[in-house]
Amino acid sequence: MRRVALILLLNYSFMSAQTKTVVTTYGEKITIDPNGIGDNLGNHTATTTLNLNNNDISNVSTIFIKKEAQLFDKNTGNSNYFSLNKNNGIVGIYNSNTTGNALSINEVSSKTTFVTTQITKGTDGSLPQKDNVLISTDSNGNTAWLPLVKVKDALTFQFLNYSTGNSQYNTATFNDVPGLMVTYTAPVTGILSLQANLYTIIPDGVVTKTPTSVKTEMVLMVNGNQTIKGGASTITTATPSAFVNGGGNFPETTTILGQIPVTAGQTYTITVQARTADTTTATVGTCVGNYVHTEGVNSFSAYSTLMGTLFTD
Repeated sequence: MRRVALILLLNYSFMSAQTKTVVTTYGEKITIDPNGIGDNLGNHTATTTLNLNNNDISNVSTIFIKKEAQLFDKNTGNSNYFSLNKNNGIVGIYNSNTTGNALSINEVSSKTTFVTTQITKGTDGSLPQKDNVLISTDSNGNTAWLPLVKVKDALTFQFLNYSTGNSQYNTATFNDVPGLMVTYTAPVTGILSLQANLYTIIPDGVVTKTPTSVKTEMVLMVNGNQTIKGGASTITTATPSAFVNGGGNFPETTTILGQIPVTAGQTYTITVQARTADTTTATVGTCVGNYVHTEGVNSFSAYSTLMGTLFTD
């Protein structure tokens, strides 16, 4: 019996030790449970800055910010910061270094404005190169960096050649216009659009009869044996002495447009050829290429051209 009584007494003493009773200065007895529940911060209103002394806040459901949330640098030597704020319906990420928003979102339209943007990789993993463009690859907004020439339906300049001389004078057989020959390797599959702007010339020194008419024919050729398109011109002129200002070469201009399908990696030889097709005077013919005017300080040269533009499939 003594042992049982001793155990009961010790147990009572242990339970009593879980609480403490203190007497206030007013004689009131207050019992304190040191194992009570933790403090409920929701019952408090802070009257000054709350310093967590580098401790974390975890398991937060929702945070309500009245003004802004500032994010400082881990490097304490850098005092600049970014902040998240909302002002007059605009949500902003503010950069203290530039004293302005780096990003702004309009609450009505959701329009997002960036001060500067750097996209270092497409969603397909492609990396940007100089002069590349970022395109949408599907209706889901996936993107890829590509050279413009590889973008479907893109129109890109390929070449522009100038004549370096004239075709053979008064020759009935088609022959090359010097400088207007291009060896072209297609970067992609598509349609190569060609435009030849050509000067046909009757040199003033050969015009001996009035009137003199000469017909000239010109063609765009590919790989030396396939005519793409052709053009023709007729020049009718008087003798140089009939012109008040002394005459000179007699020119006519002709534009030829043509298209050829091209395949990526394939090489094509494109040339412009011309001939004197007919003339009213056997010794008077034409050539195609450079128009040259020589008259003192106003002398100049004009050149025939061949230009290629590619439509990408």
